[in-house]
Amino acid sequence: MLIPWVYFLKEEEQLLLEGFTKKWTVNGPGSVLVKPMISARVRRGVSLSPTEFAKIRNLLTGNIKVEKGPCFFFLEAYEEVLKVYDVIVLRHNEYVRLIDRSTGIIRLVTGPTNVVLSATEEILQPPSAGVNIDEHTAVLVRNTSDGSLRLVTENKVFFPAANEEIEEVRRKILLEEHESVVIKGKDGKFRIVSGSKNENAFFLAPYETLLCMRWSSGIHKEKRDLKITHIDSRPKFMWYEFGVRTKDNVELILGVTFFWQIDNIEQMIRTTDDAPGDICSHARSMIIQSVSKSSLEAFLDSFNDVVRDSINDSADPFYVARGVRIHSVEVRSVSCKDESTQSILQEIIQETTNRLNRLQKQQSENEVRLNEVKGNFEIERQKGDLLEIQRENAIKVAKTTGESEAMRVAQFFETLSGSLSEQEKINIFNTLKKVEYIDKLGRSNANMFFTPSDVDLRIEARTKG
Repeated sequence: MLIPWVYFLKEEEQLLLEGFTKKWTVNGPGSVLVKPMISARVRRGVSLSPTEFAKIRNLLTGNIKVEKGPCFFFLEAYEEVLKVYDVIVLRHNEYVRLIDRSTGIIRLVTGPTNVVLSATEEILQPPSAGVNIDEHTAVLVRNTSDGSLRLVTENKVFFPAANEEIEEVRRKILLEEHESVVIKGKDGKFRIVSGSKNENAFFLAPYETLLCMRWSSGIHKEKRDLKITHIDSRPKFMWYEFGVRTKDNVELILGVTFFWQIDNIEQMIRTTDDAPGDICSHARSMIIQSVSKSSLEAFLDSFNDVVRDSINDSADPFYVARGVRIHSVEVRSVSCKDESTQSILQEIIQETTNRLNRLQKQQSENEVRLNEVKGNFEIERQKGDLLEIQRENAIKVAKTTGESEAMRVAQFFETLSGSLSEQEKINIFNTLKKVEYIDKLGRSNANMFFTPSDVDLRIEARTKG
C-alpha cells in the first residue's frame, strides 16, 4: 500500500509537481496531498525590487518574457528565470545603446530615465556620458548607414543617433604666431596652416588629419621617438655628441651645440621627415672629415674654428634643400674615448690652465707694482707742489712782515726828527728793540744767558772812607 505525501505551503512558496507525462504547479498558501508516483519540489516565488527586472523563458515554446519590479510572482510549470537584471538608470547627460538580437535594430536611449530591456534586447554599448561641445571642442561622427563623416560644432551636450558612432572628440587647434601645422586632406595633399596668417584657431574638417613627424631625440639622436605636429619656426638650440678621429689617430668624443631654425616648412616636409636627424648626420660627416685633417694639438688649439668652418660652407646646399638654416655651431665638450689618453689630455689641460694662472698672477703682480710706482710718483710730485706752495707763502709772509716793519721803523725815525743825528736815532731804536726782546724772553719759560757786554755790567770795588 502506497502512502501519499502531504505538503504545507506558505504564501511565498510554490509546489512543482511532475508526473509521467506533464508538470503543473500549486501556489501557496495551503496544503497539498501528493499521490504516490508523483515527484514534488517546493520552490519560492520571484520577488523583484523597483530597480530590478527579470527575463523568463518558456521551456516548451522558447518564448522569453520580461517581468519588471516591484512585484512578486510565481513561475509557471515550464518557466525558468534566465537572469535578474538591474534597471539601467541614466542621468541627464548619459545615453545607452541597445540592440534587438531578433531584428538587429539598434535603439539609443538618452537620460534622464530608467531603461528596461525587452525580451530580445541586449546592451550594445554600456551607459556613456554625452560629449560637451563648446568653443574648443567638436565631435567627429560617422553614419554607420552610409559611412559618411560629419563634424558637429554646435554648443550642446551631444548624443549620437542610433545609426551614428563617435569617431573622435576633436580639440580646436590653437596656433601661436611662430607655430605652423601640416594638414593632410582626403585627397592626400598637404596644406600648411600658420598662426601668423590669421588662421590660428580652427577645427580639422572631416577626413583631414594632422601630419605627425617622428624626429630623432636624445644627445646621440639614436631614437626617433619625438612626435611633432606643431612646427616651431623660432630659432632653437640642439645638443649632439659623437665620435671623431684626429690625424694622429686619437679618438675623441665631441659634443657640439647647434643653433638652428626652420626656414621653409614646405621644403622640409617634401625632402625629410626627420630634420634634426638629417642635420646631425650631415654635420657629423663634415666634422669628421675636417677633424681627420688635423693633429690633436692643432685641433685643441682651434677646435671651434675647425668645426665652424666645416659647417658654414656656403657651397654646401644640404641644409637649404631641407628648408633649415644653421645660425651657429659651438663645441661644448671634447674628451678622449680612451681613458689613458683622456688622462694625458687632462694633464695637458691642467698644465695649460696652470700656465695661464701663473701668467695671470704675474700680470696681476706687475700691475700692482706699476700702480705702486705710479702712486709713489704722484705722492712725490704732490710733495714738491706742496713745498713750492709753502715757499711761495713764506716769501709772501716775510715780504708782508718786512714791509710792515719798515713802515713802523720809518714812522719811528720820522717822529725822532730834530736835533738827533741818524746814528743816535739808530742807537735808540736798537736799545728799544733789545728791551722788547728781553721782555718777551722774560715772560716765557726760556733760560736767558747774558754776557757783561750785553747788559753793560760793571764790577767796582769801593772802600769806605
